[in-house]
Amino acid sequence: MKSVFSILFIIGFISTGIAQEKKRPEDIKLYYRTSVAYGFYLHTEGLGGSFKYQRHASYKDKRFYLIEFQKLKHPKQEKVQNAYEDNAKGFFYGKVNSLNNLRLGIGSQHAFAMKEIKKGVQIAYLYSGGFNLGFQKPIYLDVYDINGRIKTERYNPEVHTYNTIAGRASFLNGVDEITFVPGIFAKFGLNFEYSPYDNKLKALEVGVAVDLFYKEVPLMYNTYNNQYWVTFYLMYEFGKKIE
Repeated sequence: MKSVFSILFIIGFISTGIAQEKKRPEDIKLYYRTSVAYGFYLHTEGLGGSFKYQRHASYKDKRFYLIEFQKLKHPKQEKVQNAYEDNAKGFFYGKVNSLNNLRLGIGSQHAFAMKEIKKGVQIAYLYSGGFNLGFQKPIYLDVYDINGRIKTERYNPEVHTYNTIAGRASFLNGVDEITFVPGIFAKFGLNFEYSPYDNKLKALEVGVAVDLFYKEVPLMYNTYNNQYWVTFYLMYEFGKKIE
């Protein structure tokens, strides 16, 4: 009996050694301490871009620092065009200000379904929050004066009627009149990482975000305006891991 166990032990030892020798270097998973990720996303009230610096607390857990910049629109804004002008630029009738915001925050990510094979998918949930800074900029339009000539003016719905508007003006108009609207934000999402390479990041992320500002932001004339936005987003993310 002892001889049988000895033979089985030797066979098992040799088999393990052969398997380890045949294992390809690219199949060996390394532990990465940090990673960087860039993202572009669409959300229900606009679009945005993202940057994350992530510290790997363990194989499943990450802490990250987040910078995002996005555009927020009013739910009722609708682009129109002057019907009497063939080459007229579209504009948002009644929109008096635009709003973009910068997010600075921290967050955590936890993987609950690991990527077991090279072409598998790792699923994780994540949450983040932090500081919000809104950039409120007045809208300028090209309008007709009493002589029928086109000039650029800050949009005033009580003066500029639909028929007097030729179209939108350059975005640079009003940049020197930007006012800042601070606030806070919070996000929760699911991250699906699918890169076939262990040191690369490719992922799709879906989730919900709340942006809250300290006051109501006047985007549209003669209608309600929001102090907060609740949006759903879909993001494509890419980057690399660093040992």
